[in-house]
Amino acid sequence: MPAKKNNNISDAEMSETIEGLREKMLSDAIRNGASDIHIEPGYDSMMIRFRIAGDLHPWDRRQLSDQEPLISHLKVISGLDILKHTLPQEGHFAWSSEQISGTADGRILDIRTSFFPTAYGETVVLRILNRGDLPESLDALGFSTADDIALTRKIIHQSHGMVLAAGPAGSGKTFTLYAILNELRNENKNIVTLEDPIEYYLPTVRQSQMRPDQGFTYAMGLRSILRQDPDIIMVGEIRDLETAESAIRASLTGRLLLSTIHANSSVATVTRLIDMNIDKGLVAYALSGVISKRLVRKNCEACRIPYHPRKEVLDALGLDQKEAYMRGNGCETCGNTGIAGRIGIFEILHIDDDMQRLIIENAPHAKLFEYARAQGLKTIREDGIVKIHAGITTPEEVLKAVS
Repeated sequence: MPAKKNNNISDAEMSETIEGLREKMLSDAIRNGASDIHIEPGYDSMMIRFRIAGDLHPWDRRQLSDQEPLISHLKVISGLDILKHTLPQEGHFAWSSEQISGTADGRILDIRTSFFPTAYGETVVLRILNRGDLPESLDALGFSTADDIALTRKIIHQSHGMVLAAGPAGSGKTFTLYAILNELRNENKNIVTLEDPIEYYLPTVRQSQMRPDQGFTYAMGLRSILRQDPDIIMVGEIRDLETAESAIRASLTGRLLLSTIHANSSVATVTRLIDMNIDKGLVAYALSGVISKRLVRKNCEACRIPYHPRKEVLDALGLDQKEAYMRGNGCETCGNTGIAGRIGIFEILHIDDDMQRLIIENAPHAKLFEYARAQGLKTIREDGIVKIHAGITTPEEVLKAVS
């Protein structure tokens, strides 16, 4: 479904200057709930697409004469070198959404810009970071039950240990950590973060931007951060052995350490750390818990209707073929997409004493998973099925997320 144009901003009100194109593009992106804007030069034209609820939708196709002026303009306001065309560049600029009457309430948005050279010129991706979207606590993340929230709070409200958010790229791991920080921060805690990039700015939290090109890496930051007397440390991502070992050792010094990692499930996170050649004892005693997450698209509540998914989809999830499920039908509220944003499906693993013992004994993944299930672990698939039965999402969405 193509992204809808903003009917409240006429061409007469917003002239076709480059600045006007930028304003119209950003206004429509915010109105459509886009997370990213893709500006893609081609052989004979320039395509502009919006990423909405995880999928790319065409917004406009422009003539090539707009390409270079628009890219140069975006570089200038991002504080970048307009003469550099053959190397990637990254920057950001602030943008006020007050002209979008009735939708954005005059908020200041942070727009992250990424320029990348291609055969037909530089492609640009604008990441829209809306500080107003950040949940104030775990309750707003989309956990299915009060027990899920209680277990997560049990894991994060500790004075020390390591808590990891796990999942593939784009699964909302960092967003989850920000929600945790929002809940934990107070005037009695010294919270320091190492991020690349800083996506949201939090009051009372000391946030540091990594600069790998200048030697300021996660590992370097972790070596120095303990002298800042932190109570809580957030590391944007565990990417390599050096960062993982530094993070684990920091968590064993009486600090709570939060980070993200690419892993397929909560239990797989344990074996992933061990496969990185980290000592099993360090993993066992440092790791407090894992929150594994995926994102699925939510049904629009204004136009949800019953329907019967395909047999192979229901079979793959073990769902009853006789039951009717819910999907968005499309209406004015959701721009005829049937979609109202995205929500997380979760898997929460608490590392208790017996799990520590199994890790130290080098128990295989299957045995770790068996023990976690015996302790009540609900898988991502099962949490997705809970949200299917609640009419929040569709079987197709959950199957796509867990496959």
